Amino acid sequence: MSGTQVVVVGGGPAGLGAALEAARAGLEVTLIDERPSLGGQYYKQIPPGWSSTRSGWLDRQYAEGNKLIAEVLRSGVKILTDTLVWNIEDHNLAVTDESTVWQIRFDKLILATGAWELPVALPGWTLPGVMTGGAAQALVVGQGLLPGRRILLAGNGPFQLRVAAQLVEAGAKVIAILDAGDLITTIRAALRMVPQGGLIWEALRYLRTIWKAGVRIYRMHLPIRILGDGHVEGVVASRVDSQWRPVPGREISFDVDTVCLTYGFVPSVELARLAGCRMEYRPEAGGWVTWHDADQGTSVPDIFVAGEAGGIEGARVALLEGRLAGLEAARQLGVTNRVEYEERRREIDWALIRARRPLPVLRDLMRLRPGLFELAMEDTLVCRCEDVSWRDIIAAARRWDPGLRGVKLWTRAGMGRCQGRICGYLIPRLISCALGVPVETISLDTPRPPVKPLPLLAMASPKDTELSSIWAWHERRPGRREGQ
Repeated sequence: MSGTQVVVVGGGPAGLGAALEAARAGLEVTLIDERPSLGGQYYKQIPPGWSSTRSGWLDRQYAEGNKLIAEVLRSGVKILTDTLVWNIEDHNLAVTDESTVWQIRFDKLILATGAWELPVALPGWTLPGVMTGGAAQALVVGQGLLPGRRILLAGNGPFQLRVAAQLVEAGAKVIAILDAGDLITTIRAALRMVPQGGLIWEALRYLRTIWKAGVRIYRMHLPIRILGDGHVEGVVASRVDSQWRPVPGREISFDVDTVCLTYGFVPSVELARLAGCRMEYRPEAGGWVTWHDADQGTSVPDIFVAGEAGGIEGARVALLEGRLAGLEAARQLGVTNRVEYEERRREIDWALIRARRPLPVLRDLMRLRPGLFELAMEDTLVCRCEDVSWRDIIAAARRWDPGLRGVKLWTRAGMGRCQGRICGYLIPRLISCALGVPVETISLDTPRPPVKPLPLLAMASPKDTELSSIWAWHERRPGRREGQ
């Protein structure tokens, strides 16, 4: 059992902001991230031992993240990367790296666990060569690898423009971009975003890169079938109506070997649920999110949430929420005086107001329509880990229980290696479409530790190790990047 005043879980914008704010206030802070390097998906950094001068890798977000990480390292925050937090009980975290399990006791815990990309089930989506846009981005930025030779992107919103531009800059052949949204909605959103000049110029830069490469954007189109025998060989897409349902007779085919699906993000709330934090359903913020008050405090004393785990609002808001959580943790632990706290709080609150101004426009632009969740056929796999089809899930929901727990008991959906991260989002939406019930009324499953699979070696050799010793080992481990 080891102890520290503040533990921050997650090394993305929210986690970095929280750790920096708490450390500047004079607190002892430990930042834990399961990735090999800090930055998260947004500030994605080149892994230890890698280097590149390719412009497709090192963009403005990379530079911002690199600077923020350097500030955190200089502040004296203890960093544990390649480390998984897999349980929370009272004021204790169960933590593991590749070889050891130990516990960390905290006074304050800040959950900055981020999000993952929204899954979409359609015929052929389990073929090798189908991935999310973020996965393709990780291959290009994180490893210098192209995901395929002939790539098709499908989704909605500005994120897929960024992914497409990065792929083009890295030398990929992007065949087409399918955008489910219509042009009029996109133009209206762009006009409403004019006051947010930086975001507009960023989007225009991505579009310029895409247009120069000759990539065609198909508006109001969705992939309805992914074709192939053992790997992706093609895509059948269709024009869709305002609810994203295919229009008969408007199909088009593409010869591709890679498909990147980019339809938004889902809050990562597993640890928060495990800790007993109250959840609330907010469809505009990604679905089930961790409830929090104006100070980022959850319903569980001494536990805060920051960033996407409390609702999808983007990296700028996540960073500021992290700073607010770190500041509030410092106030509650009595290490800030009232004048300093109020001055810093006003600064963060005003910055949050500005950062949230574009959110209504972006949420309207990225709002999902029901047709997206009607693409699966009866034999389409929904739970990939346990080979459970749409037919099995709907049959269980109709006969036994239209909830995640009941479907899980009767079909094993959600009991595989991903522990329901993919199908746990899809199943309620498929049941909602099939049975005509609101998504928020479909009960969730019961959270259980560990939140992710653990190495048997670590479970077989738990140790009573001081946190200082663990941190010292991480500082010396092979392949470590300086400061991480």
